[in-house]
Amino acid sequence: MAARFLDRSDRSKLCFSDEQAAWFLDQILTQSLGDIAAGEARDAAMITVKGRMRFFFEIVARGERVLLTHLEPGLAASVQEELQRYVFATRVTIEDVSDTYALILIIGEEWREVAERTGVDGLILHPTRSYGEDAGYVWAPSADHQLLLGKLAECGAQRISEDESESIRIAAGIPRWGFDMDESTFPQEAGIDGRAVHYTKGCYLGQEAMAKIHFRGRVNRRLARLVAEGPIEAGSEIQVQGEKVGVVTSASGVSALGYVKHTVEIGTEASVGDMKASVES
Repeated sequence: MAARFLDRSDRSKLCFSDEQAAWFLDQILTQSLGDIAAGEARDAAMITVKGRMRFFFEIVARGERVLLTHLEPGLAASVQEELQRYVFATRVTIEDVSDTYALILIIGEEWREVAERTGVDGLILHPTRSYGEDAGYVWAPSADHQLLLGKLAECGAQRISEDESESIRIAAGIPRWGFDMDESTFPQEAGIDGRAVHYTKGCYLGQEAMAKIHFRGRVNRRLARLVAEGPIEAGSEIQVQGEKVGVVTSASGVSALGYVKHTVEIGTEASVGDMKASVES
């Protein structure tokens, strides 16, 4: 299948610079970031002292700069303000670079090669695990935004819509902030702790709560992937044998994500609205 691309330049983006940029984020976020190498990408969450999520981030290192995205449009100012509260005397500068960089998502196992074949200078390649297959974000200077889009098409990549990318994400069972994760969510409920929480690093905001949940062994609900016999909608109630066990949070055609009680097993037959469905994961 040809590489597919989507313009996500409207997403909020932050840059953390200066010598303590990575160290600062390591002290605040759930992921180990003090040793992140240039070009390396890691996912992380910011949580409260009780372990509930404040934000979810995808991060890529660029020398002494750390670039942070996966923020829904318009969130840069509030995230920047929240993180600025913890700076104190730390040598770090936080800058909103939403208008400085274009951001293009490329999905497909040759996403790196496709980006490089465009010949556009100054690209930053940022692997992502948010689509269940090989994919990456390409950061480009805003001045080259339209040039990059044109070059990707010339390279044979297929432009897709936001709805099409959502279909890929939902079918893969990957949660999205603001849809399947919000300020009521624990990372373990969304199933992102395996890629966004480092359980053995030093102290960070909310670490004690994370450890308690981790060693307790479970949470009361979990994000599940469902497949129905017909199209379903977000917000629909999930029932098993007439009992409500959860709610759909994202849906695309017959595929959906939703939170269900921890007792609901894979393979369970359920109903979503008037549709029969199966809990696939």
